[in-house]
Amino acid sequence: MKNACALVIVLMGLASCNTTIGLGRDVRDGFNWTKEKIQQSGGGGHGDAHAPVY
Repeated sequence: MKNACALVIVLMGLASCNTTIGLGRDVRDGFNWTKEKIQQSGGGGHGDAHAPVY
């Protein structure tokens, strides 16, 4: 019984590790996509963004 419990814990640990890696990749890809879209649109708040200037 102890072996089965240990196996379940190990498998859950591996699954959560893969989930964390996938989440990290999704965040990185989303950041890169957003960065490219900003650069394609003229980038960095230049133009008619009407942002306040302090």
